[in-house]
Amino acid sequence: MSKIRALKAMHLEPTDRVPCQEWVDHPEFIKKITGIDPFEYPTEAVLKLIKTLDIDWYAAIPEKSRKFSSGETSRTEDGIKYTEWGFTGSQWEDENVFKDEEEVLSYNPLEDAKGRVRIVTEEYRRGRIDDCLKGQPLAGDSALVTGLYYTTLFQCFIMAFGWELFLVTARMEPERFKRTIELFTQFSVRNVEEWIAEDTDIMFCHDDLSLSRGLVFPKEWYIENIFPNYERIFEPIKKAGKKLIFVSDGNYSELIDDLFAIGVDGLIVDNYVDMEPVINKYGKNKVICGNIDSRILTEGSMDDVRKEVKRCMDLGKKYPGYFIRAAGDLPHNIPLANIECYFDTCRELGTR
Repeated sequence: MSKIRALKAMHLEPTDRVPCQEWVDHPEFIKKITGIDPFEYPTEAVLKLIKTLDIDWYAAIPEKSRKFSSGETSRTEDGIKYTEWGFTGSQWEDENVFKDEEEVLSYNPLEDAKGRVRIVTEEYRRGRIDDCLKGQPLAGDSALVTGLYYTTLFQCFIMAFGWELFLVTARMEPERFKRTIELFTQFSVRNVEEWIAEDTDIMFCHDDLSLSRGLVFPKEWYIENIFPNYERIFEPIKKAGKKLIFVSDGNYSELIDDLFAIGVDGLIVDNYVDMEPVINKYGKNKVICGNIDSRILTEGSMDDVRKEVKRCMDLGKKYPGYFIRAAGDLPHNIPLANIECYFDTCRELGTR
């Protein structure tokens, strides 16, 4: 009944053990645990994995796999580049359709009927929502399946224009770029309203606001351009009484107080964030998830893995809303002994 455990933790109620939120993309490990080849039967393999390991919260149940041939690390299909990553593959847009700043500034996602940008299409939007709607009935009570709203706002600019053109345009034409921000805010509000109209318990929102070294722009830029629009995007979620969990890659420590101030109910914190001051300040009243450093799981010894799990458990175990999670997910390049050690140690140290 891991779904019940996850929902209790989301509502800051006591649970029998520290719940976990993971994304496992390690085919060798999955096959060993379940006896099912995830390349052949990805849905069945992940569902059995969730039940066997008692994973409480999963973003989505994969329907497809993508197997790369020997020596192949990436390939392009229909304008989307896929890079080898476990059995599902990591994807992004292969070519930027915008040539310069003027094209960026003239673009209107609300009028993009032909789908010049893939993320604004109805197919893309419904696909993300359906990840949740299809996944939860499959998982039943074995796990909470939330889906992930990947393009809350900042991520729209990255995916639509590419990092370089986005950053150059926002820096060189800050006032004119405000129109772009406004249009994508309207687009995101529409998406959120469609999402929450469905029977979902949690709204899980994503924006990559930072890199490993910290914020991409000065904090003031986010406060001026992103946070007032976040309030508009998040308003339907709060009015609907749903829990709002937010995730960003990298070190976004400078923005954590501001995210909680506008009504976010919980955060997934990357390993680049110092979790101790965050959870000591907010652990009693907010959901805090993550902080396991996947680099240690990948490059360290089994003793290093145990120490990393203990570090996070020592910080989070006393708080009812803490979920343990490997930041960076659990991909195929983690040594098999280390990923087994990770789950064994989480089970051993997570009991309350």
